[in-house]
Amino acid sequence: MRRILFAVFTVALIASMLMIGCGPKQQVETGPIVIAYVGNVASPGTKPAMDAMQMACDEINAAGGIEGRQIKFVTEDSKGDAALSVQAATRAVIDDKALIYFVEGRTEICLAVMPKSVELYQQQPHLLFFQGAMGRELTLPIVDEYDKYKFIFRDYDPEDGHYSSIPVYFALWKEVLGASKVAWLWEDLAWTKLWRNGIPDKNLPTWPDYAKQTYGLETVYNQGTRPKMGMYLPVLESIANSGADVIFMCSSWFTDTDVFAKQWSESSAKDIPVCFYGGTSQTYDFWDLTGGKCLGAISPFYEKQDPVTPDAVAWLQKCQAKGIPVQSNVIFAYADIFLIKKAIENAGSTDVEKLIPALEGLYVENVGPAAFHGICGDKVAPFFHSRIDSDPNDATAINPLLLPDKFIDPIGQFQGKDNVVMMATGFKSGENPPRYKGENAHPELYKTPAQLRQEAGQ
Repeated sequence: MRRILFAVFTVALIASMLMIGCGPKQQVETGPIVIAYVGNVASPGTKPAMDAMQMACDEINAAGGIEGRQIKFVTEDSKGDAALSVQAATRAVIDDKALIYFVEGRTEICLAVMPKSVELYQQQPHLLFFQGAMGRELTLPIVDEYDKYKFIFRDYDPEDGHYSSIPVYFALWKEVLGASKVAWLWEDLAWTKLWRNGIPDKNLPTWPDYAKQTYGLETVYNQGTRPKMGMYLPVLESIANSGADVIFMCSSWFTDTDVFAKQWSESSAKDIPVCFYGGTSQTYDFWDLTGGKCLGAISPFYEKQDPVTPDAVAWLQKCQAKGIPVQSNVIFAYADIFLIKKAIENAGSTDVEKLIPALEGLYVENVGPAAFHGICGDKVAPFFHSRIDSDPNDATAINPLLLPDKFIDPIGQFQGKDNVVMMATGFKSGENPPRYKGENAHPELYKTPAQLRQEAGQ
């Protein structure tokens, strides 16, 4: 009897051990890491960002991938429409099984996608990155409702952060252009409203008031313009009659800056220097897009092959060879992939719950022409989960992490075909906030539009 009981006990013990051995094992992370981009594939702002991300993925894959896994980069065309963007985001998460997906940088579109992504997160955990969007409302709720929005990040800074860099322009207008009166034109979209109206909860003034407070610049014209407005001549004639010394066009790739430049060159305001804030004016292609009519125009400019990082020149040459025009969001798009790579390596996993804290406060250095790129880990709204640019505790100051040699704000003047002279860089300027002075900047080479036309025989 004892032998029978012992045999039964032994069989039961072996069976239980086998069951333990055959039980559910820890899931092994295999297969490609899917990164998606939801955006307008025909846009001059988003298509180059997609191409830069693909280039980064190809480079990482060629070097062995991330933790031995390849990256699969997919795009979902939204055609620049909010409703179609929501549908494309759903496809990216559910159909493509994207671990991370990016949404093109228009605040209105990102706001439409945001609640859908919250809903999708319950079904399929993922990370959402807003690529190039500035609307502070995109990251404003993350501090107060962390559990709901913790998976959302932004690779650009909110509007608040631009108060630390816009004085570069004010100083340039006053001390290099000799301006004292400003005509302000604003792309009439969500991202410019706070600069026009101020940010009371941060005690930040309107930009016209800020220019007055910091450099004594007077506002003589202040007007919003529709994206792709098409006809600017009446506005330019009004500016010509206003006595303005400089025109500031607060533009992005949604503004037809090429059309504006053509009409400016033929208007009564053609002797008033125009300074763009973004859009296709940031590339050498702008010359051909305007038929050379942008002669004398000033704009943020990122394609000048200056050695701001060890790989900056080679990277820009690579983009030129691939036909990728480089704007600021394109540089960050490329760096985003390496930031994600570092986050996965640090977390040792693609588990979203582990990646979220791994990204908070994470940064990479010297990636392409980006001397510094990262995500703010300070729990200060709306900076938390946004790009590290300004000091989250003082929006008028550059983030100390970027000083003394990680900040650059390049501003160039078109003085001919393939000839853009850097008026400002802020690079290693030794000031906070940095001014137009800095390495590789030559403000002494500034020429008025009239001078340049005369030299060109126009």
